[in-house]
Amino acid sequence: MRHLGRYDVLAVAARVLRCASDDVVRRSNLDAIDRVLADVRRTGGLAEAAGVLLAGLVRARPFDGANRVVAVAVVLQLVSLNGAELRLEPVVDVDELLDRITAGAADDAEAGDFVRSRLEYHPVAAEDLQDALRIELLLTEESLAFDVEQEWWRGIRMYEQFGQEARQIIVLAQEEARGLDHVYVGTEHLLLGVIVEGSGPASSVLADLGITAPAVRDLVVEIIGRGKSGAGTAAIPFTPRAKSTFEFAWGEARARGAEQVGPEHLLLGVLHDADGVGGQILTKLAEDVDEVRRKLEQRMNWRRRSEDLVTSMLADDAAQTWSTYGRRHHLIAELNSVLDENERLHEQVAKLRDLLRRHGVDPDS
Repeated sequence: MRHLGRYDVLAVAARVLRCASDDVVRRSNLDAIDRVLADVRRTGGLAEAAGVLLAGLVRARPFDGANRVVAVAVVLQLVSLNGAELRLEPVVDVDELLDRITAGAADDAEAGDFVRSRLEYHPVAAEDLQDALRIELLLTEESLAFDVEQEWWRGIRMYEQFGQEARQIIVLAQEEARGLDHVYVGTEHLLLGVIVEGSGPASSVLADLGITAPAVRDLVVEIIGRGKSGAGTAAIPFTPRAKSTFEFAWGEARARGAEQVGPEHLLLGVLHDADGVGGQILTKLAEDVDEVRRKLEQRMNWRRRSEDLVTSMLADDAAQTWSTYGRRHHLIAELNSVLDENERLHEQVAKLRDLLRRHGVDPDS
C-alpha cells in the first residue's frame, strides 16, 4: 500500500487552503503531521490506514483553518492513490463522525470501520495507470516545491513533456512490477518497460546487445527477489531512484532540444544511475556499459541529424502551417525508419564478416 509523506499532505493542504507552499508550512504543525503519519505507517490495510489518518488529523488539528476539510481531502488523496474511491454521501454522516472524533467519542477503529463501509475499488486499466502517473508527478512537483533546493521544479508540469512512447513505457513498467509482485516501480522496471515497448533507438540498441526482457527479469529476481503474492491492482508508486530517472531524462531531452521525453532519454536515465538495480543489471548483461551509451548516443545523433535535415528542407516555406508541421513529422518518421534499417543491415554485415573471419575466410577477398 502506498503511504503519504509530510510534503504530500502539505501539498494537499495548500490546494484546499489556496495558499502558497511556504505559507502552508508556516500555518501547519509539522510535528503533529509527522506523528499522525507515523501512526498510519504502523497500520495494515487501506481502510485502517485511512481511519487512523482521518482521526489523527482531526484530533491533532495541525492546520490553521479548515482543518476538517483538509483532513478529509488528505484521506481522499490516500484512498485515490491506492486505487480506490471513498463515498462521502450522505455528507451528514461524515460530519457526524468528525464531530464524534473531535469530542473523543469515536476512536481510530470506528473511523476505519466507517471508511471500510464506503470504500469502492475499481479495476485498473492502462489509461488509469497513465492518470496515476500524471497525479504522481504533479504531487511530486508540489511536494518538491517545499524544498528550497528544488525550486526549479516549481510550476513545471513534467508529465506533459513525456511523449506517448515514454508514457507507454511507464505503464509497462508498472505492469512488470505487478507481474513480479513488487509494490513499487524502480529503475529495473523502467528498463523492462523500455525493452517491452520496443520502439525507437533505445530498445533496438538493447536488442542488438542481446539484452532481453527474460534475461532482465531473471536478474531482477536474483538481485531483489519476487514480492509477496497478491500485491493488489492499485497504481504502484515510484521509488526515489525512478523519480530521479524521470528528472534526468527530462533534463537530457531539454538539453538536446527534443520536443518531448522519449524512450532513449529514459534509458539514459537508467544508465546514469549505475547504483540502481536497472544500472546494475545493464552492467551485468552488457560487456561494456559505455558501449551501450555510445551506441545509444550514435543512434540519437542520427535521428537529430534527420530532424535538422527535414527542418532545413521546410525552412523556405512561407508560413509554418499545420500542413508544414505534419509534413515535417511524416518525413522525420520516414527518415528514422530508413536509418534504423540501415543500421540493422550494417550490423548484420559486420556480424557476417566476423563470422567469416572466425572460419578462416577473408571477407574482403
